[in-house]
Amino acid sequence: MKRRGFLSMLGGAVAAPLLPSVSLGAATKAAYPASALHAAIYHAKSRVNFSVFSLSKTLGLNIGQAEQIMSDMSARGILGPLQGSTQSGRWALSKVWERPFVDAASAQKIARTKRNTAGRQIEPTPKTFTEPDLRRLMVHLQNICRSHGMALHPRCAAQI
Repeated sequence: MKRRGFLSMLGGAVAAPLLPSVSLGAATKAAYPASALHAAIYHAKSRVNFSVFSLSKTLGLNIGQAEQIMSDMSARGILGPLQGSTQSGRWALSKVWERPFVDAASAQKIARTKRNTAGRQIEPTPKTFTEPDLRRLMVHLQNICRSHGMALHPRCAAQI
């Protein structure tokens, strides 16, 4: 038994230099949780464009994980191609952005306010526009100009 254990250790020691390093493989591809991918897809639905840096801050991931998520989403067709040259400065446009529901809800609210209690459409009452009285403001500005030693143009002074 001891000989078999010794031979397997010897075989492992001989084959170890031929195998790729585990740390090298882990450094090239950053693993991310599946929940982070789902959150990133929701992030893409609610925003038109976003960067690796904003995704990493929003989801609490490191920069490598956020870039890997964005490149995977780009490969799946959720995002457009990644733009930018630096790792944290890379950004992409969302292809799955949805218009917020608030616009449709506000349109329904406006339609409801135009109906009266009988259910008939009523016309909105026209609002009359009255020009504001600017004489007090002009007198105030005239006093400021005089206090600073500036003279008013005669045509401006005649309008007040």
